[in-house]
Amino acid sequence: MPEPALVAEDYSYWFKLPTGERRLALDSVSFSVAKGSFVLILGESGSGKSTLALNLVGIYPDYFGGFNEGRVLVNHRTKGLVNRRELDRGERFQTVNMLFQNPEDQIVTLTVEEEIAFALENYLVPPSEIRPRVARALGQVGLQGFKDRSTLKLSGGEKQRVALAAMLAMEPSVLILDEPTSNLDPVGTEEVLDAVRLVRERVDITLVIVEHEVDRIFHQVDEVLLVDGLTVHGPETPRAFLTKRGMQVRDDMGLWIPQASEVSLELARRGVSLSRTHLTGKELVDDLGAAGAREPAAPPPKGDAAAPRRLVAAAEPAIKARGVGFSYPSKSDVLRDIDLDIHKHELLAIVGQNGSGKSTLASCLTGLFAPASGTVIVDGKPTGDYKFAELARRVAYIFQVPEKQFIRKSVFEEMAHGLKALKVPADELERRVDAVLKTVRLDERKDSSPFLLSHGQKRRLSVACMVISEPEVVILDEPTFGQDWRQAGRLMDYMRSLADAGAAVTFITHDMRLVAEYADRCVAMSDGRIIFNGGPFELFSSADVLNEARLKAPPVFDFSKELMGKPTLATIDLIDQLEARFGRPGAVVQGS
Repeated sequence: MPEPALVAEDYSYWFKLPTGERRLALDSVSFSVAKGSFVLILGESGSGKSTLALNLVGIYPDYFGGFNEGRVLVNHRTKGLVNRRELDRGERFQTVNMLFQNPEDQIVTLTVEEEIAFALENYLVPPSEIRPRVARALGQVGLQGFKDRSTLKLSGGEKQRVALAAMLAMEPSVLILDEPTSNLDPVGTEEVLDAVRLVRERVDITLVIVEHEVDRIFHQVDEVLLVDGLTVHGPETPRAFLTKRGMQVRDDMGLWIPQASEVSLELARRGVSLSRTHLTGKELVDDLGAAGAREPAAPPPKGDAAAPRRLVAAAEPAIKARGVGFSYPSKSDVLRDIDLDIHKHELLAIVGQNGSGKSTLASCLTGLFAPASGTVIVDGKPTGDYKFAELARRVAYIFQVPEKQFIRKSVFEEMAHGLKALKVPADELERRVDAVLKTVRLDERKDSSPFLLSHGQKRRLSVACMVISEPEVVILDEPTFGQDWRQAGRLMDYMRSLADAGAAVTFITHDMRLVAEYADRCVAMSDGRIIFNGGPFELFSSADVLNEARLKAPPVFDFSKELMGKPTLATIDLIDQLEARFGRPGAVVQGS
Protein backbone atom coordinates (compact mmCIF):
# COMPACT_ATOMS: atom_id res chain seq x y z
CA MET A 1 0.00 0.00 0.00
CA PRO A 2 1.50 3.39 -1.01
CA GLU A 3 2.62 5.75 1.73
CA PRO A 4 -0.02 8.45 2.40
CA ALA A 5 0.74 12.14 2.02
CA LEU A 6 -2.61 13.37 3.36
CA VAL A 7 -5.30 11.59 5.37
CA ALA A 8 -8.72 12.71 6.58
CA GLU A 9 -10.15 10.66 9.44
CA ASP A 10 -13.83 11.06 10.30
CA TYR A 11 -13.47 14.81 9.69
CA SER A 12 -16.43 17.20 9.99
CA TYR A 13 -16.65 20.97 9.64
CA TRP A 14 -19.34 23.54 10.45
CA PHE A 15 -19.54 27.17 9.34
CA LYS A 16 -20.28 29.66 12.08
CA LEU A 17 -23.21 31.80 10.90
CA PRO A 18 -23.64 35.48 11.87
CA THR A 19 -26.47 34.36 14.19
CA GLY A 20 -24.01 32.14 16.06
CA GLU A 21 -25.62 28.97 14.71
CA ARG A 22 -23.65 26.21 13.02
CA ARG A 23 -24.17 24.99 9.45
CA LEU A 24 -22.70 21.59 8.59
CA ALA A 25 -20.48 21.68 5.49
CA LEU A 26 -18.47 18.43 5.70
CA ASP A 27 -19.78 15.33 7.49
CA SER A 28 -17.53 12.48 8.69
CA VAL A 29 -15.13 12.70 5.75
CA SER A 30 -12.49 9.95 5.47
CA PHE A 31 -10.02 9.36 2.64
CA SER A 32 -6.31 9.01 1.94
CA VAL A 33 -4.14 10.61 -0.75
CA ALA A 34 -1.02 8.66 -1.73
CA LYS A 35 2.37 10.34 -1.59
CA GLY A 36 3.43 11.69 -4.99
CA SER A 37 -0.01 11.32 -6.56
CA PHE A 38 -2.04 13.84 -8.54
CA VAL A 39 -5.67 14.00 -7.34
CA LEU A 40 -8.65 15.86 -8.82
CA ILE A 41 -11.50 17.05 -6.56
CA LEU A 42 -14.87 17.04 -8.35
CA GLY A 43 -18.30 18.20 -7.22
CA GLU A 44 -21.23 20.30 -8.34
CA SER A 45 -21.27 24.05 -7.73
CA GLY A 46 -21.72 24.70 -4.01
CA SER A 47 -20.93 21.10 -3.01
CA GLY A 48 -18.00 22.15 -0.82
CA LYS A 49 -14.91 21.55 -3.00
CA SER A 50 -13.18 24.75 -1.96
CA THR A 51 -14.38 24.28 1.62
CA LEU A 52 -12.71 20.86 1.65
CA ALA A 53 -9.50 22.31 0.20
CA LEU A 54 -9.42 25.13 2.75
CA ASN A 55 -9.89 22.63 5.58
CA LEU A 56 -7.10 20.40 4.30
CA VAL A 57 -4.66 23.30 4.33
CA GLY A 58 -5.95 24.58 7.70
CA ILE A 59 -7.33 27.97 6.63
CA TYR A 60 -10.67 26.69 7.89
CA PRO A 61 -11.09 26.88 10.84
CA ASP A 62 -7.77 28.45 11.92
CA TYR A 63 -8.15 31.74 10.05
CA PHE A 64 -11.74 31.99 8.79
CA GLY A 65 -13.41 30.42 11.82
CA GLY A 66 -15.94 27.63 12.19
CA PHE A 67 -15.92 24.36 14.10
CA ASN A 68 -14.38 20.99 13.30
CA GLU A 69 -14.10 17.43 14.57
CA GLY A 70 -11.91 14.52 13.51
CA ARG A 71 -8.36 14.65 12.22
CA VAL A 72 -6.36 15.72 9.18
CA LEU A 73 -2.99 13.96 9.05
CA VAL A 74 -0.12 15.28 6.93
CA ASN A 75 3.18 13.67 6.03
CA HIS A 76 5.83 15.99 7.50
CA ARG A 77 9.27 15.67 5.91
CA THR A 78 10.99 14.80 9.19
CA LYS A 79 8.16 13.85 11.59
CA GLY A 80 6.28 11.54 9.25
CA LEU A 81 2.48 11.26 9.31
CA VAL A 82 1.24 13.59 12.06
CA ASN A 83 -1.95 15.33 13.08
CA ARG A 84 -1.93 18.78 11.51
CA ARG A 85 -2.67 20.21 14.97
CA GLU A 86 0.70 18.98 16.22
CA LEU A 87 2.50 21.38 13.86
CA ASP A 88 2.80 25.09 14.41
CA ARG A 89 1.31 27.31 11.73
CA GLY A 90 4.63 27.83 10.01
CA GLU A 91 5.27 24.08 9.79
CA ARG A 92 1.73 23.47 8.48
CA PHE A 93 2.09 25.83 5.53
CA GLN A 94 5.53 24.43 4.75
CA THR A 95 3.93 20.97 4.67
CA VAL A 96 0.58 21.68 2.98
CA ASN A 97 0.07 24.88 1.01
CA MET A 98 -2.51 26.23 -1.40
CA LEU A 99 -2.65 28.16 -4.69
CA PHE A 100 -5.84 30.22 -5.05
CA GLN A 101 -8.07 31.05 -8.02
CA ASN A 102 -7.12 34.64 -8.79
CA PRO A 103 -3.43 35.51 -9.24
CA GLU A 104 -4.24 39.19 -8.66
CA ASP A 105 -5.14 38.33 -5.05
CA GLN A 106 -1.80 36.59 -4.40
CA ILE A 107 0.90 38.82 -5.89
CA VAL A 108 2.07 41.56 -3.52
CA THR A 109 5.48 42.73 -4.81
CA LEU A 110 6.78 44.48 -7.93
CA THR A 111 9.18 41.95 -9.44
CA VAL A 112 9.04 38.22 -9.99
CA GLU A 113 12.14 37.55 -7.86
CA GLU A 114 10.77 39.63 -4.96
CA GLU A 115 7.44 37.80 -5.17
CA ILE A 116 8.93 34.33 -4.93
CA ALA A 117 11.40 35.39 -2.22
CA PHE A 118 8.75 37.16 -0.12
CA ALA A 119 7.46 34.12 1.80
CA LEU A 120 10.96 32.66 2.13
CA GLU A 121 12.14 35.86 3.82
CA ASN A 122 9.15 35.81 6.16
CA TYR A 123 9.92 32.21 7.12
CA LEU A 124 13.55 33.23 7.87
CA VAL A 125 15.08 31.02 5.19
CA PRO A 126 18.84 31.79 5.16
CA PRO A 127 19.69 34.43 2.50
CA SER A 128 22.19 32.07 0.87
CA GLU A 129 19.34 29.64 0.10
CA ILE A 130 16.80 32.14 -1.22
CA ARG A 131 18.22 32.87 -4.68
CA PRO A 132 18.84 29.19 -5.52
CA ARG A 133 15.27 28.37 -4.42
CA VAL A 134 13.87 31.22 -6.55
CA ALA A 135 15.80 30.05 -9.61
CA ARG A 136 14.78 26.43 -9.03
CA ALA A 137 11.08 27.33 -8.63
CA LEU A 138 11.08 29.42 -11.82
CA GLY A 139 12.59 26.50 -13.72
CA GLN A 140 9.97 24.14 -12.31
CA VAL A 141 7.15 26.20 -13.88
CA GLY A 142 8.96 27.03 -17.12
CA LEU A 143 9.71 30.69 -16.34
CA GLN A 144 13.51 30.71 -16.56
CA GLY A 145 14.75 34.25 -17.19
CA PHE A 146 11.68 35.93 -15.62
CA LYS A 147 13.19 36.88 -12.26
CA ASP A 148 13.68 40.57 -13.12
CA ARG A 149 10.31 41.00 -14.84
CA SER A 150 7.77 43.43 -13.39
CA THR A 151 4.75 41.59 -11.98
CA LEU A 152 2.60 44.42 -13.36
CA LYS A 153 3.51 43.48 -16.93
CA LEU A 154 2.82 39.74 -16.76
CA SER A 155 -0.06 38.05 -18.54
CA GLY A 156 -2.70 36.28 -16.44
CA GLY A 157 -1.14 32.89 -17.11
CA GLU A 158 2.34 34.18 -16.23
CA LYS A 159 1.05 35.69 -12.97
CA GLN A 160 -0.51 32.40 -11.94
CA ARG A 161 2.71 30.55 -12.78
CA VAL A 162 4.67 33.04 -10.64
CA ALA A 163 2.23 32.43 -7.79
CA LEU A 164 2.72 28.68 -8.30
CA ALA A 165 6.50 29.15 -8.23
CA ALA A 166 6.21 31.08 -4.95
CA MET A 167 4.39 28.09 -3.44
CA LEU A 168 6.96 25.62 -4.79
CA ALA A 169 9.84 27.68 -3.37
CA MET A 170 8.44 26.87 0.08
CA GLU A 171 9.00 23.18 -0.77
CA PRO A 172 5.69 21.85 0.61
CA SER A 173 4.98 18.12 0.66
CA VAL A 174 1.41 18.70 -0.56
CA LEU A 175 0.21 21.54 -2.79
CA ILE A 176 -3.52 22.19 -3.25
CA LEU A 177 -4.60 24.17 -6.33
CA ASP A 178 -8.08 25.71 -6.14
CA GLU A 179 -9.31 26.29 -9.71
CA PRO A 180 -5.99 27.86 -10.78
CA THR A 181 -7.18 28.53 -14.37
CA SER A 182 -10.61 29.98 -13.64
CA ASN A 183 -9.62 33.60 -14.39
CA LEU A 184 -7.52 32.85 -17.48
CA ASP A 185 -7.98 32.88 -21.23
CA PRO A 186 -7.60 29.52 -23.06
CA VAL A 187 -3.90 29.97 -23.79
CA GLY A 188 -3.22 31.16 -20.22
CA THR A 189 -5.07 28.07 -19.00
CA GLU A 190 -2.87 25.87 -21.17
CA GLU A 191 0.28 27.60 -19.84
CA VAL A 192 -0.70 26.99 -16.21
CA LEU A 193 -1.72 23.37 -16.76
CA ASP A 194 1.51 22.77 -18.70
CA ALA A 195 3.35 24.24 -15.70
CA VAL A 196 1.49 21.80 -13.44
CA ARG A 197 2.60 18.96 -15.72
CA LEU A 198 6.21 20.19 -15.49
CA VAL A 199 5.95 20.30 -11.69
CA ARG A 200 4.83 16.68 -11.67
CA GLU A 201 7.82 15.71 -13.78
CA ARG A 202 10.42 17.75 -11.88
CA VAL A 203 9.30 17.92 -8.24
CA ASP A 204 8.73 15.28 -5.57
CA ILE A 205 5.33 16.59 -4.47
CA THR A 206 1.71 15.54 -4.00
CA LEU A 207 -0.78 17.66 -5.96
CA VAL A 208 -4.49 18.07 -5.23
CA ILE A 209 -6.46 20.19 -7.70
CA VAL A 210 -9.98 21.60 -7.93
CA GLU A 211 -10.51 22.31 -11.63
CA HIS A 212 -13.40 22.70 -14.12
CA GLU A 213 -11.10 22.52 -17.18
CA VAL A 214 -11.49 18.74 -17.27
CA ASP A 215 -10.61 18.29 -20.96
CA ARG A 216 -7.01 19.27 -20.19
CA ILE A 217 -6.60 17.69 -16.77
CA PHE A 218 -8.80 14.59 -16.41
CA HIS A 219 -6.46 12.16 -18.19
CA GLN A 220 -3.42 13.49 -16.30
CA VAL A 221 -4.60 12.84 -12.74
CA ASP A 222 -4.06 9.57 -10.89
CA GLU A 223 -7.25 9.62 -8.85
CA VAL A 224 -10.53 11.46 -8.38
CA LEU A 225 -12.29 12.51 -5.17
CA LEU A 226 -16.01 13.34 -5.38
CA VAL A 227 -17.53 15.86 -2.96
CA ASP A 228 -21.25 15.09 -2.73
CA GLY A 229 -23.85 15.16 0.02
CA LEU A 230 -21.53 16.75 2.62
CA THR A 231 -19.06 13.89 2.33
CA VAL A 232 -16.25 12.72 0.06
CA HIS A 233 -16.26 9.56 -2.08
CA GLY A 234 -13.15 7.86 -3.42
CA PRO A 235 -10.45 8.06 -4.44
CA GLU A 236 -10.93 6.23 -7.77
CA THR A 237 -9.01 6.29 -11.03
CA PRO A 238 -10.57 8.73 -13.54
CA ARG A 239 -11.50 6.01 -16.04
CA ALA A 240 -13.06 3.81 -13.33
CA PHE A 241 -14.95 6.82 -11.97
CA LEU A 242 -16.58 7.49 -15.36
CA THR A 243 -17.07 3.85 -16.39
CA LYS A 244 -18.92 3.00 -13.18
CA ARG A 245 -21.31 5.96 -13.36
CA GLY A 246 -21.64 6.59 -17.11
CA MET A 247 -23.49 9.69 -18.26
CA GLN A 248 -24.95 10.02 -14.77
CA VAL A 249 -21.80 11.99 -13.93
CA ARG A 250 -22.90 14.77 -16.27
CA ASP A 251 -26.68 14.42 -16.52
CA ASP A 252 -27.59 13.61 -12.89
CA MET A 253 -24.62 14.89 -10.91
CA GLY A 254 -24.17 17.93 -13.16
CA LEU A 255 -20.38 17.67 -13.48
CA TRP A 256 -18.19 18.69 -16.39
CA ILE A 257 -16.57 15.70 -18.08
CA PRO A 258 -14.14 15.65 -21.04
CA GLN A 259 -15.85 16.04 -24.40
CA ALA A 260 -14.23 12.80 -25.57
CA SER A 261 -15.81 11.06 -22.58
CA GLU A 262 -19.21 12.54 -23.45
CA VAL A 263 -18.96 10.96 -26.88
CA SER A 264 -17.71 7.62 -25.53
CA LEU A 265 -20.27 7.30 -22.73
CA GLU A 266 -23.22 8.41 -24.84
CA LEU A 267 -22.32 5.94 -27.61
CA ALA A 268 -22.20 3.23 -24.94
CA ARG A 269 -25.61 4.33 -23.65
CA ARG A 270 -26.97 4.04 -27.20
CA GLY A 271 -25.77 0.46 -27.47
CA VAL A 272 -22.38 0.82 -29.15
CA SER A 273 -19.98 -1.40 -27.24
CA LEU A 274 -16.60 0.27 -26.85
CA SER A 275 -13.45 -1.34 -25.49
CA ARG A 276 -12.94 1.42 -22.90
CA THR A 277 -14.23 4.76 -21.67
CA HIS A 278 -12.23 7.37 -23.56
CA LEU A 279 -10.65 10.30 -21.74
CA THR A 280 -9.11 12.16 -24.69
CA GLY A 281 -9.81 12.84 -28.33
CA LYS A 282 -6.63 10.96 -29.23
CA GLU A 283 -7.97 7.82 -27.56
CA LEU A 284 -11.21 8.16 -29.52
CA VAL A 285 -9.39 8.67 -32.81
CA ASP A 286 -7.06 5.74 -32.10
CA ASP A 287 -9.95 3.36 -31.34
CA LEU A 288 -12.74 4.55 -33.63
CA GLY A 289 -10.35 5.38 -36.44
CA ALA A 290 -9.09 1.79 -36.31
CA ALA A 291 -12.71 0.71 -36.80
CA GLY A 292 -12.94 2.64 -40.06
CA ALA A 293 -14.69 5.78 -38.88
CA ARG A 294 -12.25 8.12 -40.65
CA GLU A 295 -12.96 9.70 -43.98
CA PRO A 296 -10.86 12.01 -46.20
CA ALA A 297 -10.86 15.56 -44.87
CA ALA A 298 -13.74 17.67 -46.13
CA PRO A 299 -13.15 21.17 -47.54
CA PRO A 300 -13.65 24.13 -45.17
CA PRO A 301 -17.29 25.22 -44.74
CA LYS A 302 -18.63 27.77 -47.17
CA GLY A 303 -21.60 30.04 -47.21
CA ASP A 304 -24.21 29.32 -44.56
CA ALA A 305 -22.06 26.74 -42.71
CA ALA A 306 -19.58 29.43 -41.69
CA ALA A 307 -22.15 32.16 -41.06
CA PRO A 308 -23.78 33.25 -37.80
CA ARG A 309 -26.41 30.73 -36.65
CA ARG A 310 -29.23 33.24 -36.55
CA LEU A 311 -29.92 36.01 -39.04
CA VAL A 312 -31.40 38.99 -37.24
CA ALA A 313 -33.81 41.40 -38.83
CA ALA A 314 -32.27 44.42 -40.53
CA ALA A 315 -33.76 46.72 -37.92
CA GLU A 316 -31.94 49.39 -35.92
CA PRO A 317 -29.48 47.64 -33.54
CA ALA A 318 -30.26 47.70 -29.83
CA ILE A 319 -26.73 49.04 -29.30
CA LYS A 320 -24.52 50.61 -31.94
CA ALA A 321 -20.86 51.52 -31.30
CA ARG A 322 -19.02 53.65 -33.84
CA GLY A 323 -15.33 54.57 -33.68
CA VAL A 324 -15.18 53.91 -29.93
CA GLY A 325 -11.84 54.47 -28.24
CA PHE A 326 -10.92 54.45 -24.56
CA SER A 327 -7.81 54.95 -22.44
CA TYR A 328 -7.09 54.61 -18.73
CA PRO A 329 -4.76 57.10 -17.00
CA SER A 330 -2.20 54.29 -16.70
CA LYS A 331 -2.75 52.72 -20.11
CA SER A 332 -3.64 54.27 -23.45
CA ASP A 333 -5.62 52.82 -26.36
CA VAL A 334 -7.33 50.08 -24.38
CA LEU A 335 -10.05 50.31 -27.06
CA ARG A 336 -9.24 51.41 -30.59
CA ASP A 337 -11.80 52.39 -33.22
CA ILE A 338 -14.47 49.87 -32.21
CA ASP A 339 -17.44 49.45 -34.56
CA LEU A 340 -20.06 46.99 -33.32
CA ASP A 341 -23.80 46.37 -33.63
CA ILE A 342 -25.67 44.35 -30.99
CA HIS A 343 -29.06 43.05 -32.09
CA LYS A 344 -32.22 41.94 -30.36
CA HIS A 345 -33.08 38.22 -30.55
CA GLU A 346 -29.35 37.41 -30.70
CA LEU A 347 -26.88 35.72 -28.36
CA LEU A 348 -23.49 37.36 -28.99
CA ALA A 349 -20.19 36.08 -27.55
CA ILE A 350 -17.23 38.42 -27.02
CA VAL A 351 -13.97 36.50 -26.71
CA GLY A 352 -10.25 37.25 -26.52
CA GLN A 353 -7.23 37.01 -24.28
CA ASN A 354 -6.97 38.60 -20.83
CA GLY A 355 -6.38 42.34 -21.27
CA SER A 356 -7.73 42.52 -24.82
CA GLY A 357 -10.40 45.08 -23.85
CA LYS A 358 -13.51 42.93 -23.48
CA SER A 359 -14.65 44.19 -20.07
CA THR A 360 -13.72 47.78 -20.92
CA LEU A 361 -15.87 47.54 -24.05
CA ALA A 362 -18.75 46.22 -21.95
CA SER A 363 -18.40 49.17 -19.56
CA CYS A 364 -18.57 51.59 -22.51
CA LEU A 365 -21.60 49.81 -24.00
CA THR A 366 -23.47 50.05 -20.68
CA GLY A 367 -22.62 53.70 -20.02
CA LEU A 368 -20.37 53.03 -17.03
CA PHE A 369 -17.46 54.50 -19.00
CA ALA A 370 -17.70 57.43 -21.41
CA PRO A 371 -15.75 56.72 -24.62
CA ALA A 372 -12.72 58.94 -25.21
CA SER A 373 -13.65 58.96 -28.88
CA GLY A 374 -16.59 57.77 -30.94
CA THR A 375 -20.08 57.15 -29.66
CA VAL A 376 -22.32 54.41 -28.24
CA ILE A 377 -25.99 54.60 -29.18
CA VAL A 378 -28.65 52.68 -27.23
CA ASP A 379 -32.09 52.48 -28.81
CA GLY A 380 -31.28 55.41 -31.10
CA LYS A 381 -29.90 57.67 -28.36
CA PRO A 382 -26.26 58.27 -27.28
CA THR A 383 -25.47 56.89 -23.84
CA GLY A 384 -24.29 60.34 -22.73
CA ASP A 385 -27.82 61.71 -23.24
CA TYR A 386 -29.38 59.22 -20.82
CA LYS A 387 -29.84 59.66 -17.10
CA PHE A 388 -27.98 56.77 -15.52
CA ALA A 389 -31.11 55.22 -13.94
CA GLU A 390 -32.92 55.32 -17.28
CA LEU A 391 -30.02 53.66 -19.07
CA ALA A 392 -29.67 51.03 -16.35
CA ARG A 393 -33.31 50.01 -16.84
CA ARG A 394 -32.63 49.39 -20.52
CA VAL A 395 -29.17 47.80 -20.25
CA ALA A 396 -28.26 45.30 -17.51
CA TYR A 397 -24.59 44.60 -16.82
CA ILE A 398 -23.49 41.61 -14.75
CA PHE A 399 -19.97 42.14 -13.43
CA GLN A 400 -17.22 39.54 -13.34
CA VAL A 401 -16.97 39.77 -9.53
CA PRO A 402 -20.45 39.10 -8.07
CA GLU A 403 -19.80 40.69 -4.66
CA LYS A 404 -19.52 44.11 -6.30
CA GLN A 405 -23.28 44.08 -6.92
CA PHE A 406 -24.68 42.82 -3.59
CA ILE A 407 -26.22 45.33 -1.19
CA ARG A 408 -28.93 43.45 0.78
CA LYS A 409 -28.92 41.02 3.71
CA SER A 410 -30.63 38.02 2.10
CA VAL A 411 -30.84 36.39 -1.31
CA PHE A 412 -34.57 37.14 -1.56
CA GLU A 413 -34.08 40.82 -0.64
CA GLU A 414 -31.25 41.10 -3.17
CA MET A 415 -33.50 39.70 -5.88
CA ALA A 416 -36.43 41.89 -4.89
CA HIS A 417 -34.46 45.14 -4.64
CA GLY A 418 -34.67 46.14 -8.29
CA LEU A 419 -38.32 45.14 -8.62
CA LYS A 420 -39.22 47.27 -5.61
CA ALA A 421 -37.52 50.25 -7.24
CA LEU A 422 -39.72 49.63 -10.29
CA LYS A 423 -42.78 49.53 -7.96
CA VAL A 424 -43.78 45.99 -8.96
CA PRO A 425 -46.81 44.84 -6.91
CA ALA A 426 -45.90 42.65 -3.93
CA ASP A 427 -47.67 39.50 -5.14
CA GLU A 428 -46.10 39.71 -8.61
CA LEU A 429 -42.72 40.52 -7.04
CA GLU A 430 -42.79 37.39 -4.88
CA ARG A 431 -43.93 35.23 -7.81
CA ARG A 432 -41.16 36.48 -10.10
CA VAL A 433 -38.45 36.20 -7.45
CA ASP A 434 -39.46 32.63 -6.55
CA ALA A 435 -39.60 31.59 -10.21
CA VAL A 436 -36.14 32.95 -11.04
CA LEU A 437 -34.62 31.54 -7.83
CA LYS A 438 -35.85 28.08 -8.86
CA THR A 439 -34.39 28.56 -12.33
CA VAL A 440 -30.92 29.28 -10.92
CA ARG A 441 -31.33 26.69 -8.13
CA LEU A 442 -31.11 29.13 -5.25
CA ASP A 443 -34.64 28.73 -3.89
CA GLU A 444 -33.36 26.82 -0.84
CA ARG A 445 -30.92 29.65 -0.05
CA LYS A 446 -33.44 32.52 -0.31
CA ASP A 447 -32.98 33.49 3.34
CA SER A 448 -29.17 33.22 3.32
CA SER A 449 -26.80 36.17 3.12
CA PRO A 450 -25.50 36.66 -0.45
CA PHE A 451 -22.00 36.94 0.98
CA LEU A 452 -22.14 33.43 2.50
CA LEU A 453 -22.89 31.69 -0.81
CA SER A 454 -20.28 29.72 -2.71
CA HIS A 455 -18.65 31.54 -5.62
CA GLY A 456 -20.75 29.65 -8.13
CA GLN A 457 -23.93 30.49 -6.21
CA LYS A 458 -22.91 34.17 -6.01
CA ARG A 459 -22.45 34.21 -9.77
CA ARG A 460 -25.91 32.73 -10.36
CA LEU A 461 -27.44 35.27 -7.96
CA SER A 462 -25.73 38.20 -9.69
CA VAL A 463 -27.11 37.05 -13.06
CA ALA A 464 -30.59 36.50 -11.65
CA CYS A 465 -30.70 39.92 -9.98
CA MET A 466 -29.98 41.76 -13.22
CA VAL A 467 -32.26 39.82 -15.56
CA ILE A 468 -35.32 39.59 -13.31
CA SER A 469 -36.36 43.10 -14.34
CA GLU A 470 -36.42 41.95 -18.00
CA PRO A 471 -34.12 44.60 -19.53
CA GLU A 472 -33.90 45.13 -23.28
CA VAL A 473 -30.15 44.49 -23.34
CA VAL A 474 -28.19 42.09 -21.10
CA ILE A 475 -24.38 42.09 -21.01
CA LEU A 476 -22.70 39.44 -18.85
CA ASP A 477 -19.02 39.21 -17.96
CA GLU A 478 -18.06 35.53 -17.48
CA PRO A 479 -21.58 34.42 -16.47
CA THR A 480 -20.68 30.73 -16.09
CA PHE A 481 -17.41 31.19 -14.20
CA GLY A 482 -17.26 28.60 -11.39
CA GLN A 483 -20.41 26.79 -12.54
CA ASP A 484 -20.82 23.06 -12.93
CA TRP A 485 -22.15 21.62 -16.20
CA ARG A 486 -25.79 21.65 -15.11
CA GLN A 487 -25.77 25.21 -13.80
CA ALA A 488 -23.78 26.57 -16.75
CA GLY A 489 -26.33 24.97 -19.07
CA ARG A 490 -29.25 26.38 -17.12
CA LEU A 491 -27.78 29.88 -17.17
CA MET A 492 -27.08 29.71 -20.89
CA ASP A 493 -30.54 28.27 -21.60
CA TYR A 494 -31.96 31.17 -19.62
CA MET A 495 -29.92 33.63 -21.70
CA ARG A 496 -31.16 31.89 -24.83
CA SER A 497 -34.77 32.28 -23.68
CA LEU A 498 -34.21 36.01 -23.03
CA ALA A 499 -32.82 36.43 -26.55
CA ASP A 500 -35.69 34.42 -28.04
CA ALA A 501 -38.11 36.72 -26.21
CA GLY A 502 -36.54 39.78 -27.86
CA ALA A 503 -33.62 40.84 -25.64
CA ALA A 504 -30.16 41.57 -27.01
CA VAL A 505 -27.89 39.27 -24.98
CA THR A 506 -24.10 39.55 -25.01
CA PHE A 507 -21.76 37.40 -22.92
CA ILE A 508 -18.01 37.69 -22.40
CA THR A 509 -16.39 34.31 -21.86
CA HIS A 510 -13.22 32.23 -21.97
CA ASP A 511 -15.24 29.00 -22.30
CA MET A 512 -15.09 28.00 -25.96
CA ARG A 513 -17.47 25.08 -25.36
CA LEU A 514 -20.24 27.53 -24.55
CA VAL A 515 -19.35 29.72 -27.53
CA ALA A 516 -19.55 26.68 -29.82
CA GLU A 517 -22.87 25.46 -28.43
CA TYR A 518 -24.79 28.68 -27.76
CA ALA A 519 -23.45 31.74 -29.59
CA ASP A 520 -25.28 33.01 -32.67
CA ARG A 521 -22.37 35.32 -33.45
CA CYS A 522 -18.86 35.85 -32.07
CA VAL A 523 -16.65 38.91 -31.76
CA ALA A 524 -12.96 38.26 -31.10
CA MET A 525 -10.77 41.02 -29.67
CA SER A 526 -7.03 41.55 -29.51
CA ASP A 527 -5.09 44.56 -28.28
CA GLY A 528 -8.20 46.75 -28.04
CA ARG A 529 -9.43 45.95 -31.56
CA ILE A 530 -12.12 43.72 -33.04
CA ILE A 531 -10.31 41.24 -35.28
CA PHE A 532 -13.24 38.92 -36.05
CA ASN A 533 -17.02 39.24 -36.33
CA GLY A 534 -18.89 36.14 -37.51
CA GLY A 535 -20.18 32.69 -36.66
CA PRO A 536 -18.54 30.22 -34.24
CA PHE A 537 -17.74 27.70 -36.98
CA GLU A 538 -15.85 30.33 -38.94
CA LEU A 539 -14.06 31.50 -35.78
CA PHE A 540 -12.76 28.06 -34.88
CA SER A 541 -11.77 27.42 -38.50
CA SER A 542 -9.53 30.52 -38.58
CA ALA A 543 -6.09 29.61 -37.25
CA ASP A 544 -4.82 33.19 -37.63
CA VAL A 545 -7.66 34.65 -35.52
CA LEU A 546 -7.31 31.95 -32.86
CA ASN A 547 -3.58 32.57 -32.63
CA GLU A 548 -3.85 36.36 -32.39
CA ALA A 549 -6.72 36.28 -29.87
CA ARG A 550 -5.03 33.49 -27.82
CA LEU A 551 -8.01 31.19 -28.24
CA LYS A 552 -8.35 27.44 -28.72
CA ALA A 553 -11.24 25.63 -30.36
CA PRO A 554 -13.11 23.21 -28.07
CA PRO A 555 -11.60 19.70 -28.25
CA VAL A 556 -14.56 18.20 -30.13
CA PHE A 557 -13.98 20.62 -33.02
CA ASP A 558 -10.54 19.09 -33.60
CA PHE A 559 -11.10 15.40 -32.90
CA SER A 560 -14.40 15.31 -34.82
CA LYS A 561 -12.51 16.50 -37.89
CA GLU A 562 -10.03 13.63 -37.47
CA LEU A 563 -12.84 11.13 -36.99
CA MET A 564 -15.33 12.26 -39.63
CA GLY A 565 -13.37 14.45 -42.03
CA LYS A 566 -15.16 17.62 -40.98
CA PRO A 567 -15.46 19.34 -37.60
CA THR A 568 -18.56 19.73 -35.44
CA LEU A 569 -19.29 22.35 -32.80
CA ALA A 570 -21.07 20.13 -30.29
CA THR A 571 -20.56 16.58 -29.03
CA ILE A 572 -24.19 15.65 -29.73
CA ASP A 573 -23.67 16.20 -33.47
CA LEU A 574 -20.62 13.95 -33.52
CA ILE A 575 -22.41 11.29 -31.46
CA ASP A 576 -25.29 11.20 -33.95
CA GLN A 577 -22.87 10.89 -36.87
CA LEU A 578 -20.89 8.10 -35.21
CA GLU A 579 -24.05 6.20 -34.27
CA ALA A 580 -25.17 6.42 -37.88
CA ARG A 581 -21.72 5.27 -39.02
CA PHE A 582 -21.80 2.16 -36.87
CA GLY A 583 -25.27 1.53 -38.22
CA ARG A 584 -26.95 -0.37 -35.43
CA PRO A 585 -27.16 -0.66 -31.62
CA GLY A 586 -24.83 -3.23 -30.20
CA ALA A 587 -22.02 -2.55 -32.67
CA VAL A 588 -18.67 -3.45 -31.15
CA VAL A 589 -15.64 -1.18 -31.62
CA GLN A 590 -12.33 -2.63 -30.53
CA GLY A 591 -9.41 -0.46 -29.52
CA SER A 592 -6.20 -0.52 -31.48
